[in-house]
Amino acid sequence: MDNQFYCGAAREKITPPGSLLKNLRGLMDSQFGGIVDDLYVRAVALESKGKKMLLLSFDLDKVPDPEENLAFLEQHTGVEQEYILLASIHTHSAPVTGDRPYEGPNYIARKPAEVQEATKEYEKLIREKMLSAAKKALEGLVPAVCGYGYGKSFVNVNRVGFYEVTDPSGKTGIYLGTGTNFEREADHTLFVMRFETLQGKPIAFFINYPVHNTVMILNGCGEGGKVGITSDLGGNVSQYMEQAYEGCVAIWSSGAAGDLNPVMSNQVYREDPVSGAPVESYEKEGCIAKSMLHTLSAHHFADVRKTVRRIENTRQEIELSAGIKWAVTPGEKEDESPVPYKVRVHKLQIGPVVLMGFSGEIYSGLGKELQRRSGEQNLVLVNHDASLLYNAGYIYGDDIFALKEQYAGEIVGMNHTWLQPGYIEDALAECIAGLLESRREKGREIKDEQS
Repeated sequence: MDNQFYCGAAREKITPPGSLLKNLRGLMDSQFGGIVDDLYVRAVALESKGKKMLLLSFDLDKVPDPEENLAFLEQHTGVEQEYILLASIHTHSAPVTGDRPYEGPNYIARKPAEVQEATKEYEKLIREKMLSAAKKALEGLVPAVCGYGYGKSFVNVNRVGFYEVTDPSGKTGIYLGTGTNFEREADHTLFVMRFETLQGKPIAFFINYPVHNTVMILNGCGEGGKVGITSDLGGNVSQYMEQAYEGCVAIWSSGAAGDLNPVMSNQVYREDPVSGAPVESYEKEGCIAKSMLHTLSAHHFADVRKTVRRIENTRQEIELSAGIKWAVTPGEKEDESPVPYKVRVHKLQIGPVVLMGFSGEIYSGLGKELQRRSGEQNLVLVNHDASLLYNAGYIYGDDIFALKEQYAGEIVGMNHTWLQPGYIEDALAECIAGLLESRREKGREIKDEQS
């Protein structure tokens, strides 16, 4: 059997056409007034020993209709569903797509007929471009090597805030809220995987970093102060990479960033100067949001380039494997009716690296604990992998539940999930262990054959 590793890559533009733009809606029912930068679907195809894998990334907040799109891709490319990563970069400045009955203002079925029709047309365009990118990547497979490296990037900050609030009677207490907390831990780990030809020409990059892709959230960069469509920090870094390494495709993915925001954002949290209570506001001067985007993207891009230059561990023989498990625990809806809480856990092994996708938003502390418990040296966590398969939402550990019990108030995400305390960490850890065990058993089989 051919032991050679192969890689191909392609991208397709999914920026909505002007004919659809006025009737599409963004998060929180926002309307669009123009385009700041283009949106893309990116595909990286891998092959080893006859097994093929597809890494797909969408410049959207969530990938629409993941169940249908995974089946569609398998049917038209022959790549098994468990070998397909279907991840979004979670920009908050792109059209809302997919069925979201539990997301209130993001549920397209409740919107006017013209919005529903425009959304369906846009979803059709996304599916067509997704398949085109996947096919081009598979058709472009060439002998390749891959390597990976780790670096640091300091463009994120923990958003779990503690406010000293004084009530009208003069009594002061601690109030929990979303904020900018430099004292609370934030994971600054940057992971980059490089795929290149045998002659050393870059084919593709896979970048992973834990931060919400929300520098431009509810920006006023569009006409009339409406939102300007943008791929935000992650998508801009991808485009910078594709300009710097001509002909390559660069996928940016979010790590365990449920509680990590960019250090600068159009969404501002500050203390009220009188009471100290948290105040949320959005800057409507578009030039300010663009300046923040360009500044943070440049910083993050420089950190990615620095990491790429240090990659030396290139390999030509690469084992590919994949697997899926579901973590199922007791959950509870907003009306207190019991319901299962589920998270899809998705392993994609590329040689010594294991990408672990989650159908929701893992918090950073829980993510670090899952990595520690796994014992896996190169376990890379990927948020927003086929998120709309189930209403997983934000995924956090009992430490966050304890904060809610201890303090008044809440942080973003606490009211967006059916998650209940006492279960999820062990359930996720067991899924990861089971997926890794199958990989380790395969490794033992190979060693036995060689001995």
